[in-house]
Amino acid sequence: MKRQPERTCIGCRSIRKKDEVIRIIAGPEGVLIDYREKLEGRAAYICPRVECIEKALKKEALSSAFHTNAKPPDVSAFVSQLEADISEKIRSLLRITLKAGKLAAGYSAVKDALEKGRVALLLYARDLSEGTREKIAVQGPESVREATLLTREDFGSILNRELVGVMAILDNGLADVLWAEVQRLKGLINMSD
Repeated sequence: MKRQPERTCIGCRSIRKKDEVIRIIAGPEGVLIDYREKLEGRAAYICPRVECIEKALKKEALSSAFHTNAKPPDVSAFVSQLEADISEKIRSLLRITLKAGKLAAGYSAVKDALEKGRVALLLYARDLSEGTREKIAVQGPESVREATLLTREDFGSILNRELVGVMAILDNGLADVLWAEVQRLKGLINMSD
């Protein structure tokens, strides 16, 4: 198995795999999130957790990481932007999963996929009724990963439908990538699994 590069979070100083941290750069406009890792400039890395972000965005930490006087951004605006970037990445991955034919959406389709043992990841909408969630949970094995995110309207817009309360990812590789993004988002907001 290929070894993944590691990076040090400038907030908590822990060493993590590169895909577990967020790249930031010091540009002429100040510190920017480089979520897609395409921007030029001196880079540093932070854990996608509010406590790390608060430590990392202090003037001293930024100056040390970038070897220059970088203007610290507003922490709440930074966290909001990062949350939006992660949510957009999740939406994009769900669209890719749909195009690949590896997504079951809606109660009946998810129930069928669970019965056939094809589900790698279950995604519930935040505004899904507890009764529906419990019915689906009874169908699936204990080993299926679950997460609650977005809304029924968000899920529906991804699928060009009205409201969708539950989705199932039917491919292990796509499920792993989506799970990593869900864990990043979970570090920023109070999210249940």
